[in-house]
Amino acid sequence: MKFDDIRGILRYVPQFRGQTFVVLVEGEVIDSDNFANVLMDLAVLHSLSIHVVLVFGARHQIQELAARRDVALSSHDGLGTTDDATLQVSIDAASRLGTHLMQQLTTVNLQAAVTNAVIAHPAGLINGQDLRHTGTIDRVDEHLLQALIDRGLIPLVPPLGYDRAGRTVRLNSSVLACQIAVELKAAKLIFVVSAALPEADGQRLRQLSVEEAQALAEQFDSRSEPTLAHPLRIAARACSQGVPRAHFVDGRLDEALLGELFSNEGVGTMIFADAYQQIRPARRSDIPAILSMIQQAVSDQELVARNRQQIRDRLADYSVLEVDGNLLGVVAVHSWPEEKLAEIGCLYIRKSHEGQGYGARLVSFAEKRARDLAATSLFALSTQAYDYFETKLGYTNWDVEALPPARREQRERSGRNSRVMVKRL
Repeated sequence: MKFDDIRGILRYVPQFRGQTFVVLVEGEVIDSDNFANVLMDLAVLHSLSIHVVLVFGARHQIQELAARRDVALSSHDGLGTTDDATLQVSIDAASRLGTHLMQQLTTVNLQAAVTNAVIAHPAGLINGQDLRHTGTIDRVDEHLLQALIDRGLIPLVPPLGYDRAGRTVRLNSSVLACQIAVELKAAKLIFVVSAALPEADGQRLRQLSVEEAQALAEQFDSRSEPTLAHPLRIAARACSQGVPRAHFVDGRLDEALLGELFSNEGVGTMIFADAYQQIRPARRSDIPAILSMIQQAVSDQELVARNRQQIRDRLADYSVLEVDGNLLGVVAVHSWPEEKLAEIGCLYIRKSHEGQGYGARLVSFAEKRARDLAATSLFALSTQAYDYFETKLGYTNWDVEALPPARREQRERSGRNSRVMVKRL
């Protein structure tokens, strides 16, 4: 690990310290060669005073044990019917896996306790089908889990539940992790999976809103890919029920967990329901960061030079994009009320975060801001980004003479010969 990596992690420590992360690890990951590295990542989280609840899936182990016993499973994932034979295989596989995990956690000096904190009952008849030993969760004993956390232990939760009569039912691990995260008011729900979510147009899916995640889950359903659709839908549900963020990380990659949590870019996919990407009014304290951020763009003549006083004088026009408290972008909307026009200016995204849709979101925000200012059109002057405005954002070329006189004079004085682009609002 580089010193820069350590500094990056330390930047997040005050934010994460004392928070609860619910981590779901798939059975395939537990059986993979990289699981030792996943355990080390969990140990790092624990050492930083981050509370971890570890939920484990056992589908892979259940299928292997069923094959050895020549048992035909009635359901592979704890969502369909669980008959007697499948329940017995599930209990045995989950019990063995729990013991294995306790052994492995000990190797990284982590103390854990397997719990019976999940009270459940048989799901009954769903769409006319008797699910038999497949369960639905009544409640999660968050006080028990919190008591273990307060003692420095990692609660280890198998994909099983217990009813008041002492009977065992099988649970889907994604649904289980979601419910625990909601009840504990966890800051994050993390899915450590055996394969990353598919790329979109060759690009990693870095982040999705709840609505985007739900739409993508429907696409997976239409392509008969339930193993992708279901956890994605559950992640969106968790966020809509109060968990700020859910993450999918590829458990086959070394340091994937730390790379996702302790960097702005991440290495997996994040589902967000809060102001993860917060566009807010700029403050005086932001001015040094804004000037530093746009310095290279000014040197490359992409942006007009601005000094501290100029930004301060028109600070109300500026908005910034934050990700986890770090400024990644800036935009200004200047109003020309007599002409019912507004101008978008100082649009900039850090080079390290280009191509991720942040620019388009800032422009969309600027368009809403212009409408709020009663502008009927929004224009931009550009020497290098006019193609982006035209092809990506739907702006068209505009006659220089249509600019407000004072703005036209400023353009001529600058000598930049900027092209004018406009969008009707």
